[in-house]
Amino acid sequence: MDGLFGWIRGWRLALTLCVLALIGGGAGYVWLFGAPSWLPFGGAASGGLAADERLIPVRQGSLMNEISVNGSIAFTNKQDLNFGSAGFVDEILVTEGEIVSEGQALARLNPESVANLQRAVAEARLERQTALNALQDAQTPTLATAEAQAAVTDAGLELKRARDDLDALVNPEAQAVAEAEAAVANAALELEQARDDMDALVNPEAQAVAQAEEAVAQARVNLQESEDAVGSSYADAATELATARREHAAAQEGLNAAQDSSQLKTAQDAFDQEERDYINVIEKWTGAEVTPEERLLPPNEVFAALDFRPDEVFKSGYVVFPDGEFADNPATRWNELTIFGWRWLYPGAASIEVDCEEESLLPERESDTTNTNAELCIGRDMQNAYDALQTARDALAVEQAQRDERALNATLSVERAETALADAREKVAGLESGSARDALLRRQFAAAQENLAKAEDDLAKLINPDAAEVASKRGQVALAEAKLAKAKDDLSDLLNPDATDVAAKRGQAALAEAKLSNAMLELERLQARATLDVTLQELSVAAAQVKVDGAIRRYDESTLSAPWDGYVSAVNVEVGKEVEAFETIMQVINSGIVEVSGVVDEIDVLELERGEAATVTLDALPDQILDGRVSSVSSTATNERGVVTFDVKILVNVPDGLTLQDGLSAVAKIVSSEQSGLLVPLQAVQQNPDSEFARVMESGVIVERPLTLGNSDGFWAIVESGLSEGDEIVMRVLDEVPSNLGFEEFEEFEDDEDDRPRRRRPPPGEGGGP
Repeated sequence: MDGLFGWIRGWRLALTLCVLALIGGGAGYVWLFGAPSWLPFGGAASGGLAADERLIPVRQGSLMNEISVNGSIAFTNKQDLNFGSAGFVDEILVTEGEIVSEGQALARLNPESVANLQRAVAEARLERQTALNALQDAQTPTLATAEAQAAVTDAGLELKRARDDLDALVNPEAQAVAEAEAAVANAALELEQARDDMDALVNPEAQAVAQAEEAVAQARVNLQESEDAVGSSYADAATELATARREHAAAQEGLNAAQDSSQLKTAQDAFDQEERDYINVIEKWTGAEVTPEERLLPPNEVFAALDFRPDEVFKSGYVVFPDGEFADNPATRWNELTIFGWRWLYPGAASIEVDCEEESLLPERESDTTNTNAELCIGRDMQNAYDALQTARDALAVEQAQRDERALNATLSVERAETALADAREKVAGLESGSARDALLRRQFAAAQENLAKAEDDLAKLINPDAAEVASKRGQVALAEAKLAKAKDDLSDLLNPDATDVAAKRGQAALAEAKLSNAMLELERLQARATLDVTLQELSVAAAQVKVDGAIRRYDESTLSAPWDGYVSAVNVEVGKEVEAFETIMQVINSGIVEVSGVVDEIDVLELERGEAATVTLDALPDQILDGRVSSVSSTATNERGVVTFDVKILVNVPDGLTLQDGLSAVAKIVSSEQSGLLVPLQAVQQNPDSEFARVMESGVIVERPLTLGNSDGFWAIVESGLSEGDEIVMRVLDEVPSNLGFEEFEEFEDDEDDRPRRRRPPPGEGGGP
């Protein structure tokens, strides 16, 4: 028992000590924070409210932060109107302050000024047409350009021909080589056949000679027998006639042989070839075309006729194109481009000699008319070609003289043979009489004579062939030899072209290439000039068009028109006054585009963005709220006495029928953030050393409930935990509730479905908020 009472006495003692401690601590709490609701003192112990306390229901709402911009109304679209040209004012159609519509006529210049503007339009259009004509002319290809294009085409064709000639010379086609080899083989066969025919004519076989002699002997026996039968008188006359016939036939054959022109033609062909060779050599070194008379002149006289001095032209340091123009000089008969090709385009041009007196520069053989040593010697080439031409000319002259002499002698022989033949025929005719038997004997005798003559001719041709026939055969052999030599030369030229010919072809190709390059440069120069001309004329047309547009604009502006719907804010001139081009006549304001121009501090400017919605109120229209939108936020700060601000402009939508004045005071509010939730006034939140709490009325009793708060705007806070919608919290108020408590700032928005109160942030200076 003592133990139990002892335990009770110990418990009561501890409880007593705790109550005393709480009483002592509560006195301090009351002194600091006010009496709690559960204490028996402080005015709320019985569950009632003190005189300065109110119950505030906890409701859903939106916590909005707003930025206020104080400023004034400004009309941004103002335009000072002018006529754009000098003149006298004829009419002022509006008054200051008058409402105008877009396009409405406002003022006009006098008729004289308008007429001057119309004339300026006509002159500008004429100038533009002139510029268009000049542009069309510039775009049309000129004769010089067409000629340059033709020159490029011709030079390209010439270059192709020169390259083809060079390629054909250096790299002959297989078919051409095969044809040349076949020509050599055929010429060799022809020569062999001609030699066999010549040998058969000059050296007949012994058996053939014996047979011919036997035929002659038998023909003589037959003739003797026939002569005995016909009688000696007639036989002698018939024999004389047969002899006359043979001599006449021989004379006629000699005349035909003398008139044969084959040998003369051969000599003429040889002369023509040597003449072409000489012309080619002249053209190769001078590039000039010579006349028929100049073709037969020796080299020095040819150079004199052409006024060509090879010892100067081919000398180092000679200026081929003194005028700097890469072209043949028409004032000279020789071609400067040919000299340029030899001196600068041929690799071995340094070895060109004019006079070749050294032994090493002489031809390898006397008949050589080409540069077989591959030496470039002008004098040797010219002299060898000329000497060959002279030899061929002399041979042609000799052959012509001999042919004329042979023809004359043969003609005389024919005439004598014809006389003898006529006498013999007359003598025979006087003896031809008698019976048919006598006539038969005479025919037999004539046949025997013919047989003998033929046998003797055949024998004579075997033993002593006709000189003309021998000469013909020899000519055929010589011709076959020449054909074989030419065929061999042609084949050799195909396989091993002459060095100077290759050099000449290369020079011609290089010269053609240079001419093509020069023609292309000239064409490019003309085309570039034409392009510049076109560009210049296009710029002239553009400038003329600008002038036309300006003249038309100035004419149109001779009557001032309203640029938009608005009103006339100022009229600066009177009717009859002379005005300058850009003198302001009047000012028109677009009243439909209005801005609020104001400033915000450096904290709020970071929360503003262009395009954000705003609401605008005016002191002059306290009951009307206008919609707006942020149109401009300055990126440059203004620092005035340590206060940093930024310029802000809000574009205001002005309703139809509302007219505002420039400079009206205005306030624009922009919502920077918004959060929904349970709202509690910060004035109802109390604190102890460890947490925040609110005093809540529960079943008539005020209790303390710990709170967790979220975002706050300095007046209201979002309750994250500790309260529920509908709870009533106790908040102490003063006799007159100051505006910064925010009670009056609960507003009911009829368009909100949940009818929740929303907290608006007061503008700076109207409360204690930031």
